Amino acid sequence: MYRLALMFEMLSQLYYKDHYRYSLGFSFFSGSQGGNKYMLNSIAIEVTERAFLPESYAYRDYFRQHGLKCDILKKGDKSLFDYDAVMLFHGFHPFWRKYPSIIIGEYHSLSVSRFSRVKDLIKRIINVRSDLYIFLNEEIRKKMWFSDRKNYFLRSMGYSKTGFETFNDEVKKFDVVYCGSYRDGVFEIIEKVAEIGLSIAVVGFEVPLKHKKITSFGRKTLKEARQIISQAKVGLNYTPDVFPLNIQDSTKVIEYCAAGLGVITNRYKWVDEFEKSRNAVFLSLDSVETKKDVLEFNFKVPDLDDLDWNVLLDRTGIVEYFAKIENGCAKK
Repeated sequence: MYRLALMFEMLSQLYYKDHYRYSLGFSFFSGSQGGNKYMLNSIAIEVTERAFLPESYAYRDYFRQHGLKCDILKKGDKSLFDYDAVMLFHGFHPFWRKYPSIIIGEYHSLSVSRFSRVKDLIKRIINVRSDLYIFLNEEIRKKMWFSDRKNYFLRSMGYSKTGFETFNDEVKKFDVVYCGSYRDGVFEIIEKVAEIGLSIAVVGFEVPLKHKKITSFGRKTLKEARQIISQAKVGLNYTPDVFPLNIQDSTKVIEYCAAGLGVITNRYKWVDEFEKSRNAVFLSLDSVETKKDVLEFNFKVPDLDDLDWNVLLDRTGIVEYFAKIENGCAKK
C-alpha cells in the first residue's frame, strides 16, 4: 500500500505544478503588517454540518488572540475565498476542488469499520496537498503514509480551562455522565449503569432505552455539553478496544478530568497509557457491580494544565510556523 500511495503522490504532484495555487504569487511573510507580522491575515476553518470538533473553536479563539481574522465555516460556504488560508479536517478534500492559497491540513483520526485502510489510502491519494500538516500523533502520521520530511507537527487533544471554570459551582444532579458519539456496545454499558441504581446523563445522541435513571439530552452545543458534564459526579468512557479507536485520544476522558470528575472506563491502549503517564486512578468498568463500587471508589483526577488549548497550541508554535511557509518553499 505504501508503494501505491507513493506512486499516486508523484502523479498528483505533476498536476500541482500547473495548479492555480502556485500561480497566485502569494507571499506569506512580512515584517510590516500592523496588527500581526504575517501577510496571512485571515484563516477559515472548514467543518461539516454534523462534525463535533472542540478543537475548531480552540483554533479560532487562539488565532484571533494572535491578531488573525478567523471564522468557522460550513463546508461549501462560498465566502471561503475571502480568506487567505483554510484549515481542513480531513475527511475527503479532493485536490481538484479550489481552495484558498494556503492550506493547513489536519488528520486527527483514521478510518474505521470495513475497508478502513483502503479508505485511508484513498484519502492520502486524493486529498489536496497542504502547506502544513497537523497529526494527532505519530502513529496516525505513519498510518497515513506521510514521511517525516513533510512540514508537520503533532497536536494532541486539549480542553478549554476557562470553558469549565464557568461551571465550577454547578449542582451535582447526576451520578454519571456519558458524553460522546455512539459506539457499538455503549447502550448495554449505559443500561448496566442505570440498572445498579446510578442516575446517568447521556449527551451526544438519543438513547432508545426507556429507564427512569437515564436522562438523554441528544446533541448539544459545546457550552451546553460542558455544563451537563459539570453536573455529574463521574464520567463514563467506553471505547471499543479495536484499532484505530484504541490509539486515539479520548476527548471525553480529557474533558471529564478537566471538569474534576472521576472516570469509569473500559481498558485499552490509549486510556491505560494516559492514566499511567498522568498518575491518575480510573475505575475499570469490569469492576463495577454495585452503586457503592462507583460512589465509594477512590478516584484520582490528573492535573491537565498542560492540555489547556492555549498552552498546547503555544507549544506547537503554529503561529510562528506560518512565517516559514513562503510561496513555493513549503514541501508538499
